[in-house]
Amino acid sequence: MKKALLFVLLLTMSACAQIDPSITDQPTIYRDAPVRKSPLQVSVHPRGKQFSPLTAFVQPFVIQQRTPDHAALADSFAQIFHNAWTEERIFPVQEFAPGIRYQGLRSSLAEAREKGADLLVMGKVPYFYVGHTVDDTAITLQVDIYAVNSGTLLWTMMQSARMEEKAPKDFIYFQQKTRMSLSPVNDVIRAIAKDMAIPLKAWLPDPDVRYGFARDADGVKAGLAPLPADGKSIMGEQELTPEESGNANPDVRPVVRGVNLDVNFDFDKSTIRQDSYSLLDELGTAMQSPELKGKRILIGGHTDAKGSAEYNLVLSKKRAEAVKQYLADRWKIDPATMDTIGYGKSRPLNQGMTDAEQQQNRRVEVRLVQ
Repeated sequence: MKKALLFVLLLTMSACAQIDPSITDQPTIYRDAPVRKSPLQVSVHPRGKQFSPLTAFVQPFVIQQRTPDHAALADSFAQIFHNAWTEERIFPVQEFAPGIRYQGLRSSLAEAREKGADLLVMGKVPYFYVGHTVDDTAITLQVDIYAVNSGTLLWTMMQSARMEEKAPKDFIYFQQKTRMSLSPVNDVIRAIAKDMAIPLKAWLPDPDVRYGFARDADGVKAGLAPLPADGKSIMGEQELTPEESGNANPDVRPVVRGVNLDVNFDFDKSTIRQDSYSLLDELGTAMQSPELKGKRILIGGHTDAKGSAEYNLVLSKKRAEAVKQYLADRWKIDPATMDTIGYGKSRPLNQGMTDAEQQQNRRVEVRLVQ
């Protein structure tokens, strides 16, 4: 009976561990050390949802604990955090600049402003202990997110996490050992980063949402016009309005209406080609309709994969600005109701293997943000 119970126990434990069988000695069960986290503390947060996608600039973290290698740790910790948030797809564009040292909030905001980011992400590490594979690893991390243009503090989040080295446990018939990660710092910071990503995802729209292409004013209105009170779109799909999505479930990302436009520009320039004037006139007509007149929109520029990421970000922003200027000049649409953003080559619709696919990637995206 005891042997049967032992066999069942070993099978149960092996489902989440590794068994090292032995004929002469006790079998050893190795369990991976888990990351233990404190509850996430969110002491500052926005009051409502954000319906425009925002870009972010991440600076090296500030290591507040005295250590001789604080500069290297500042870059390393922030790089791990940046990589985790990039995987989570929180922002359409998220840039990290190693090597920058903290010179005060004003200097950090100026650096983020120069990069063209909407948000500044700053991390502070008040405490850390790195035991590598032989001892505990523990980190406390605070992340502050500022609006770059105004300098307003939007978010403050703090969390502690640790990975513990435990002494072997002897169960007479077998022993259990904790197997430490080969990169405990990476695991601990990533665990914190993924927890902090959850409230941000509920605040921001999905940066990877894909819209259909509109070719006339009716198509623009079908994609942009606010949903009626019953929550059904013109195409009959059941959707939530931005207000409803915010009230129904705080973990649901805001629903944002939008369309893509196949606007052509001169090669390597932001000059709109004349053959695209008629399509932009359809956009202008739609924006003057009762459904959309006075509504706030976000004009986003996209490029194909040719050229560097930095160059394409600048070019796509200029192309979005060109569309805004066209609507303001020809259709007298208030520039204050039109925001612009450049996505560069960060959000392709396809692999760009053909000229037609590359043209699709060089699109202009219009979102309704009010």
